[in-house]
Amino acid sequence: MKLKSLILCLIILAPIISYAQLTDSALIKKLSVNGFCLCKTSLTNLKQSLPNLRQVEVEEMDLPKKCLGQDSRYTAGSGYACDEQPGIVFQKDQETDYISKIRLTRQFKGNLPDGHYIDLGSLRLKDLFSIYPQLKDDWGSRGCSDYWKFSNDTISFYVKIDPEKQPQFPIDQAYYLEKPVEAVDLVMSCYSLNSDKQDIVFEDTDDPLFFIDSIRVNKNTLKVYDPSEIASVTVYKDSNAVKKMGLAAKNGLIYIETKEFAKQRYWNYFKMKSSQYAQIVPTIESNKEVQYILNKRVLKENSEGDLAAIDDSTFKDLRILTKKELIKEFGISDKQYGVVITSDVPGNLYNR
Repeated sequence: MKLKSLILCLIILAPIISYAQLTDSALIKKLSVNGFCLCKTSLTNLKQSLPNLRQVEVEEMDLPKKCLGQDSRYTAGSGYACDEQPGIVFQKDQETDYISKIRLTRQFKGNLPDGHYIDLGSLRLKDLFSIYPQLKDDWGSRGCSDYWKFSNDTISFYVKIDPEKQPQFPIDQAYYLEKPVEAVDLVMSCYSLNSDKQDIVFEDTDDPLFFIDSIRVNKNTLKVYDPSEIASVTVYKDSNAVKKMGLAAKNGLIYIETKEFAKQRYWNYFKMKSSQYAQIVPTIESNKEVQYILNKRVLKENSEGDLAAIDDSTFKDLRILTKKELIKEFGISDKQYGVVITSDVPGNLYNR
């Protein structure tokens, strides 16, 4: 079945969604990782959908044990993890069953709530500053903490303080640029969020699980998307679905990615791979000045899914062409630059 036909079928099946649901969906997206939403996902939900969930110890980086106080928004020092969700640790609210903190570890590869793709296993502080330039002046650390903390809204990033680097102040920022980002925390007060809101309920039906831009949604939500907005649809069935999301996906799993989200993902990924790319494409809007060429194929419209499908397992090389080189090699004169990408063919490439 063609991509647009599949989306049309899904949309026709979905009833009209209310404005209130849309507003809540926007909030959920801001607070979610891999479809798990702070203060909407409960520990009970996790145990039902992730049967291999186990309790683990968590190193608190902002307020470790040696600090006098602890953050009252979550249960410090203890969380839950499983192999099905590598690099994600869930920590429960102190008063309720909701998950109020998500810790991302060095094993995490995926999208942050704002759509930025990160591979924490290779993310350095300089890479973080490339993604979030506003954090360059946001160095902070409690006197009892062993980490520099860089906060962006509800998200905090941590870099280990080198105790051998003396004096500690003024901070030798250049020294830390190559240091790894050790972890990411996503934290929310469930009391403030749920005090005047009702829960989003995912009904137990025979339908597959639906995810749009990495956020789990009800089938109803599909109604608000036009097929022209969709970059890719990936369908997992049977054991493949269960392997991805546990028993909750026993009826299947459908990942839908919008073009805007796909653009955000490949833009962030290519910036991490090439400083020259980051220079000529400083914003997503700058893409209109660029011609992408993938494996010698000039990409036209609806190629966002192809570019977003490239990751470390398929990526080989990226080089930049000047306008003169672009005209000479490909006869293209209406773009300022060419971005030539070489990769293995991803299994989910859409526009072959």
